Amino acid sequence: MTVRALLFAPLLMAALVAGAQQGGFTSGVWAGDANYDGDGKFRDCTMTAQSESGVLLGFVISKDFNWGLVLADDKLQFEVGTTQAVLLRIDGRDPIPAIAKVVDVHGIVIPLENSDPVLEALRHGKVLTITAETAKVSFKLTGTKDAIAALAACVTEHRETEKVELSPGTRS
Repeated sequence: MTVRALLFAPLLMAALVAGAQQGGFTSGVWAGDANYDGDGKFRDCTMTAQSESGVLLGFVISKDFNWGLVLADDKLQFEVGTTQAVLLRIDGRDPIPAIAKVVDVHGIVIPLENSDPVLEALRHGKVLTITAETAKVSFKLTGTKDAIAALAACVTEHRETEKVELSPGTRS
């Protein structure tokens, strides 16, 4: 994970953070981690990949299975705290409209619909193009099918671990 990924502590649904992380995994060009809050409670799983041009793309799934996409690029300039309408285009499919939250001068978080059309497009697509008011960035979706499966498995595994740790029969 790059240092730039650590800038996104106040994400809309989850975060790529430097705090306590366990359960790292890799899938092709993607690197992922389970993330915990300050109290050690599971919060989300994230995975990131960086393009040759320096664009960082990340996916996050919260413990409640809310999805988000993080985009960071030093060449982009956003006004922190604002929102921007964005269009996600995956290959020749219909564009997916969304509202991004600007969480860093160089990065945005885009909530994603947890629906089959969106997930299937991300799993099987070749190129994701994100168009915002002030930017247009393309990213190759190399290996996203397996990476998204690993990310979802991370959430399921860590949710189950948390349930076992919290169950009354396991406390000492």
